[in-house]
Amino acid sequence: MVTRIKSVNVGQLGRISRKRTGGKSSAGAGGASAAARSDDAQFSSGARIMGLANEAIENAPEVRVELVEPIREAVAGGRYQVSSLEVADKILRQVLMERKKSI
Repeated sequence: MVTRIKSVNVGQLGRISRKRTGGKSSAGAGGASAAARSDDAQFSSGARIMGLANEAIENAPEVRVELVEPIREAVAGGRYQVSSLEVADKILRQVLMERKKSI
């Protein structure tokens, strides 16, 4: 599994680090070499959950077949009917909710 931070592949971070030091270990503060120093990062449980959720979304199918198939069969069989009153009602509710959010 590859961990991403704001769409940056974590595997690339090691290459960036090596490019800056030219692939050589250099003496830094306190005489410690670059190879001996290490940074540590920990992710909160919320961040881990968000990462798992994003991964699940990326792996989910584009279409939820279990919801689409019954409608597809009804349309094919001529049994699917749409109430124009319900469609108009939903459109108006959507417009009013968007207007309310912008106020």
